[in-house]
Amino acid sequence: MEDRAAQDQEVVRAVLRGDREAFGDLVARYQKLVASVAWRYGTRREEIEDVVSEVFFKAYRNLHRYRPDHAFATWLYRLAANHVVDHGRRARRRGHDVEVPEDLDDPAPDPAESAESRERAELVREALEELRPHYREVLFLVYIEGASVEQAARTLGLPQGTIKSRLLRGRQTLGRQLARRHPEIFGD
Repeated sequence: MEDRAAQDQEVVRAVLRGDREAFGDLVARYQKLVASVAWRYGTRREEIEDVVSEVFFKAYRNLHRYRPDHAFATWLYRLAANHVVDHGRRARRRGHDVEVPEDLDDPAPDPAESAESRERAELVREALEELRPHYREVLFLVYIEGASVEQAARTLGLPQGTIKSRLLRGRQTLGRQLARRHPEIFGD
């Protein structure tokens, strides 16, 4: 991991010295990360490629603001997450739906999965769409991406206590929404 961080920082220095072509290395290395952020934050499938391009354009324009005391991937993740949240707000104002990925439950569901489990997963996805972005982001990182609290804190550039607090409040908010809307399924 240290090698990648050192390589990233060398590429960043090269780009800042005027080697525009070097930025392509960062794009190739991190375009899946940015696409994953866009997808996990609810960007519509047909818009993901555009959002990825916008994020890398913004990263290129703001590369001088990157500070090497954090990993480039962390900085880029934060930039992508902020951009995607803003993109989602603009889309909602224009009347477009935000799409939460269908594979939030098990990425390889059991073929015998019951209709009730699928219904519950759909209701959870709908409720996640309505969570405040900072709760959704932490819930996605920890419960969907499988990051530890420490990894989520590093990725988001936040203290671990903040991550734990957002996880707790996000779960509580999600639980209240589900219990209020669907007491027959999620009630006590």
